[in-house]
This record gives sequence, structure tokens and C-alpha cells, in this order.
Amino acid sequence: MIEGRPSNTAFQVAAARAAHLRFDPKPPLLNDIHAEALLDVEGLAMIEGYADGGPWIMLENRFFLPLRARFVEDQLIKAYAHGVRQFVILGAGLDSFAWRQPPGISELRLYEVDHPSTQSWKMNRLEELGWTTPNNTRLVPCDFERQSTSEVLAKTDFDPTKPCVVSWMGVIYYLNRDTAESSLRDLAKLMAPTSELIFDSMLPWDMLPERYQIIRKAMAEYLNGAGEPQINRYEPTELGQAVEATGFAKAEILHPADLVSRYLDPSQLTLEIPERFRLAVATR
Repeated sequence: MIEGRPSNTAFQVAAARAAHLRFDPKPPLLNDIHAEALLDVEGLAMIEGYADGGPWIMLENRFFLPLRARFVEDQLIKAYAHGVRQFVILGAGLDSFAWRQPPGISELRLYEVDHPSTQSWKMNRLEELGWTTPNNTRLVPCDFERQSTSEVLAKTDFDPTKPCVVSWMGVIYYLNRDTAESSLRDLAKLMAPTSELIFDSMLPWDMLPERYQIIRKAMAEYLNGAGEPQINRYEPTELGQAVEATGFAKAEILHPADLVSRYLDPSQLTLEIPERFRLAVATR
């Protein structure tokens, strides 16, 4: 990302979530009722880019980004029922879970970790909106290329001796491979046994269908211009091996089709299943 500016992709994720509520049939995959409010004027304009009739890649994001968030939040609720009381969102961006926490998880402690520029922007936006940060929530700045998650969480009340759920969505493909795997090692040491790390990765270009190849150059130009090039991709077997080699007990790699079948009737799917992403659940 560009130093001193909030992440462009953080705005795009919030815009896609807002667009999901605005344009898709009910009930929504993710009822992120605060995503639109968190956006400024420039961010609000992004929502229209996800409207019906727009580029297919934008419609794919409108579908997949809420889907992956729904999966994480469902995993958290299940973990909470088994005694987990800590939730860490790495690369939190404009995530709004803190302001829409469901009933029944009052003992949860939530840590939003992100780049200082994005965190600063979000805190200013919250002040503009008059939103109070919930008492159980900590906003933790971290430059992932220069600092470790354990280093910044050590300055909070996070308890590394107790299990947690860590969400690491939309981050690993923006990190060089050494940094990504160093981060995995750091998380494996930080997280207590039975903890879960949930994150997404992208497939190598040569594993993707032609429709992605056609827009490859345009995607790269857009992301490079935003200062957020995607530089790290894993083949699924390679990803599982990397996760286990960095200290996790096991890794489950899910295809988006697995989630589609879990949350949707096939007749509800109006787009091709996104094939560039994989979700991983790494158990400590």
C-alpha cells in the first residue's frame, strides 16, 4: 500500500459487502449493515462498480467477499461455544464485526490489527460517525512487513496461553513469500493449542481458467497503481505443506464450491464459482 494512505483494497472489500446487501437477493450471505456507513464519499462511489451489469470480476467479488466473511464468523461462533473467547482480525480494514456482534458472545475479546495508515483513517471515520468502539475491542496498528503479530499483540491484553480464532483474509497474497511464511511461524508460536487460523490464498495464474488470463494485465495494473500488487500465490498442496511446516498441526484447504454448497442452493448461484481463491483453516 501507499505510505500514509489507507488501503484501497480495504475500501473495495467494504464496498463489495455493501453492494451485496444492495443488489443481491435476500437473505444475504453476510448482513453487514455497517459497511456502507464506514465508507466516505469516494468509497460510496465504489459500490456502483459492483452493480448488476458491471464487470464479471466485480460481481464475483460481490459474492465471494461476503461469503468468506460469513464462513469466518460462523467458525468463530462455533469456537465460542467450545470456550474460545479471543478473536483476532489481521488486516481488518473496514471490518464492522465489532459493531454488529451477535448476542450470546458477551465474553469475547476482539483485536483488529491493521496497517497504521488504515487504522488511523478508520479511527477518524468512527469519530466522524460518532460510533464508540465497544469495550471488548482493541484497534491495534501493525505494519506486517516490519512488525510481527505477536509483537503488537503483546502490548494488549491478548492472552497467548488461551485459544483464539484468527482471521487473516485478503492479506497473504500481498506479502512476499518470506514475510508470509515468517508470519505463519509467528502465529503458530503465538496461538495456543486448538486455536484456528482462517485465511485465503490465490492460485497460481497457470492454474486458472482463461477468463482470468484475459483480465490478468488489467488487474495487475490496477493493483500496482494502488500500491498493493498481488505477489504471492500458492498451489493448494503447496499451501498445506507450508502451513504445516511453519508449526500448525494440520491445514484444511477448502474450495469455494465447498462454501457455496454449504450456504446456497445451486439454483441461487448466478455466477461461476470463483476459482482463484482457496480458503485455509489451520489448526494449532
